[in-house]
Order: sequence, then C-alpha cells, then structure tokens
Amino acid sequence: MVLLAIDTSNRTLSVALLTEKGNIFSKELQMDRGQGEALIPLIQTLLTEAKQKVENLHAIAVAVGPGSFTGVRIGLACAKAFGLALNIPVWGVTNLEAEAYGIKQSITVVLDSKRGDYFVQHFENNQATDEAHIETNEGLKKSLPFVAIGDGAQELADKIGCKTIQRTLPLAVAVAQIALKRKEHPLPAQPLYLRQADVTV
Repeated sequence: MVLLAIDTSNRTLSVALLTEKGNIFSKELQMDRGQGEALIPLIQTLLTEAKQKVENLHAIAVAVGPGSFTGVRIGLACAKAFGLALNIPVWGVTNLEAEAYGIKQSITVVLDSKRGDYFVQHFENNQATDEAHIETNEGLKKSLPFVAIGDGAQELADKIGCKTIQRTLPLAVAVAQIALKRKEHPLPAQPLYLRQADVTV
C-alpha cells in the first residue's frame, strides 16, 4: 500500500509517504501560517523524491486535530480532495495520538491551544487513558509529577516545572503508521476541535 499522510493542524507542516516496499519518506516545515500555499508543493516534492505518482496512492491519512481551526480544515480539505479525485479512502488520526506514538512510557500530550490553555490527553504505552480535553496551567499543576510532550510542553514546563520529552517520529510519519495499523477500523476524517467556539467561527 502507498499511503500519503498530512498534518497541517499546528505549527509544523508535515507530510509523509509510506511505499509498498516499506520505505518511508517525510518532509516537515516549521510555520505559523501559510500551510495552505505550501502543502501541495511539499507533497509534490515528496512524491518526486519517492519516485511515486499521485495515481499510485491507495489511501490518505490526515491529522484531524485538535489544533488550529484553519490548519485542521486545510489538511482535511486537501486529504478529502485527493480521496475524491482518486476514489481512495481517507483516514483520520488525532494530533494527540500522533504526538504520543512510539513513546513507551506514561506521558501527557500538551498542545498549545493559542488561547492561554492546552489540548491535553494522557497516554500509557501508546494507549489513551482518558478523553482529550482542555486544561489550564493551574489544572495541570495539580497533576504533577508527569512527563509532557507536544508543542506546548516546554512552555508548560517553564511555568509549572513538569518534565518534557521529544517525539520520536515526524508527525506525519506517526499519522501514517497509526492509520495503517487500524485500517480495518479507521477513525473518520472529521475535525476534532474540543472547543465549541472554534466550531462556530
């Protein structure tokens, strides 16, 4: 299976390609905005390096959030456009599980909501132990000690003194591998926002 994975939902624009031979290609750009303009050229570069054509794709995996409202929509719109044009499935993966993927210990994924709080979920050996939710600095401080990962982890550590750890894979690679493992029971490619206000903007 040739699988394209996309994550545009936060500060990192990440794309990855898994080929039928098991090879993995990935590209990442750090950017706060402009993902919409950069995404297709980055995918084209990825396909060229992997010596693949878009017609070879068998499925698309996409990060569904939580994250930037606009960023989530950009990734989903692109993934669904590919899926529709090529008549292939589009599978969803949450950003929280992508951050936690491959970490063999108890961790708390902390993503910056850009509203003074965080999107949070706890994992034990890649398995979620609670539902994704929103937490403040004060709320997270009550959970100390814990190890944090994600784009909000260092900021949180500076404020409350938790430990941090770095993710082991590019985000889109994690999205691809998670989606492939559960292709028989995929997560729908629908946005996960967690905050009602984001849905009604």
